[in-house]
Parts: sequence; structure tokens; C-alpha cells
Amino acid sequence: SLIAIYPVLQLKDLEFFVATYETGGFGRAANALNTAQSHVSLRIRRLEDAIGGQLFERLHRGIRPTKKGDLLYRHAKHVLRVINELQSAMKEQDAA
Repeated sequence: SLIAIYPVLQLKDLEFFVATYETGGFGRAANALNTAQSHVSLRIRRLEDAIGGQLFERLHRGIRPTKKGDLLYRHAKHVLRVINELQSAMKEQDAA
């Protein structure tokens, strides 16, 4: 199971990862998430430890996703979309 493979995987880590991927940098992701760059870096590092590989190549001027990063991005976007749909469905149920 996914939980057994990645016991420390958290939705917030995926949100931070997606923001970093989409903005192209830890600092830009921090701005978008209204948090400190060190917090973004910590969550990405924790996610990389959980997955067992680098998600981004750290370049002199920014970052570039690795193959694992590209793969995780596609799946993370799907997971976050499903969670949002679930939250919406639950709100609709409460309103009914």
C-alpha cells in the first residue's frame, strides 16, 4: 500500500511540492504559500526523504524537476484535485 511505502507522506507536503513545481522555485513557492522559504525547503526535503530520491535539481539560478519530480507532480495534482472534489461534495451534503 502507498501508506506502507511512504509513511510520512502528508497532503501539505504535496501542496508545497506542487507550488514549488509550478512556481519554479522555493522562494516563489514560499511567497505563493505565504510562508518562509526554509519551511518550503524543509517540506520538500522531507518529501524527498520519504520517496527516496530528489524531486528537483538545485541549479545556480533556480530548480528543475527530476523525472521523479515530474511523475510525482502528475500524481500529486490528481490527489489534490480528488481531495478538493471530496471537500466540495461533503459541503454540498451538509447543505442538503
